[in-house]
Amino acid sequence: MSDPRFGHLSRRGLLKGLGALAGASWLGTAHAAEEKAAVISIFLSGGYNALFPSANSFRNKAFGVNDGNVKSLGSNLYVDAGSLGSLDDFSLRHMASIGNRHGATDHANAQALNYGDGRSFALQLAAAMGGSAAIKAASMGRMPPGPSSAEGGVSYQLINDMGSTIRALGGGDPDPKLPARNVASEAIMRATAMSGGAMGKNPGSLVTFKDGYATAVDTLRKPVQPFVFKDMAAAYGRDEKTAVRDFASKVVGAELMVRAGANLVTITDDFNWDSHGDTDGNNVRNMMNERIIPPLKTFLGRLRTDDQLKSMNVVVILHGDFSRSLPGSDHQPNMTATVIGKYVKTGSTGNTNADVALGPNVPGPKAMWAYLAKAARCPGEPFGPNPHSLVL
Repeated sequence: MSDPRFGHLSRRGLLKGLGALAGASWLGTAHAAEEKAAVISIFLSGGYNALFPSANSFRNKAFGVNDGNVKSLGSNLYVDAGSLGSLDDFSLRHMASIGNRHGATDHANAQALNYGDGRSFALQLAAAMGGSAAIKAASMGRMPPGPSSAEGGVSYQLINDMGSTIRALGGGDPDPKLPARNVASEAIMRATAMSGGAMGKNPGSLVTFKDGYATAVDTLRKPVQPFVFKDMAAAYGRDEKTAVRDFASKVVGAELMVRAGANLVTITDDFNWDSHGDTDGNNVRNMMNERIIPPLKTFLGRLRTDDQLKSMNVVVILHGDFSRSLPGSDHQPNMTATVIGKYVKTGSTGNTNADVALGPNVPGPKAMWAYLAKAARCPGEPFGPNPHSLVL
């Protein structure tokens, strides 16, 4: 909605125009002496069938799982061979299945519980990870489900087009129509001052204006470093179009934001993963292998080969609303996530039984984020002690 005091500029419009630009904090501005960490949350909207992270639970019983399509990674971790099992050796040696007994069987609550308990787990983590990046939490193309109120001064910045971010990183052609960075930052500061009264009287409804202004100014004051976007896009088999439109482009954008210093990036896949009636698992296997695995393979491979990326600790989590229940691939009140990262220890706390149930001692969503914080080597324990011990 638009606020009449600001003409036709909506909060979303401000974030689209300034928030994308604000993603341009370069890695060099973060803690130079520390290993830069980032968490990439890939959320499959509708569900994440446990046949992928807990394949052995259904061997010769359900979802088309048989001796030929289960891959053992050791330490009681079994994955779907044709999808997760096809990832690179390093990823397979640093993969874990993490159980999440959230207890919800409807989409709205299950989705929200993956990301918060009234407060956003993702934003709490992004804030706790620290650093000086202008954007600490970025959402590619779509905001994630669940709570979205700022935590510790950190809010989601929605990226619908990477063009402004690329230009601010030094990866685009100079645009003579744009003002110099110092001129632009001064103009935004003056706009902030002019809007100060309204933002002070409406701290809740205008919080995204305040965050957007501050983030843009912070970005424009940071140094620009050369960046060649077309080379990165080409690695994913993509053209140079910068719009965030499908899953592959969202992964490209996630890499861009990781390079820009973001602590957390969310990707929500818009395909319908609510796979009712998919009793043989063919539907979700096809979607996984056609939509998710190819760009994920590229990204994970670049974490091991690119000079900048391989110096980082990037943790990737695949999750969704809930596992699929039996016999009809419906809604199960729990979910098992897949986590990949350089400090992830092979194993599983999310193996289900043949009825897709997790054990009674498997904890819930907050514990999953405690595990992510530990895998990212986040300072402190923003979610309390990590009950999932699968960390190197």
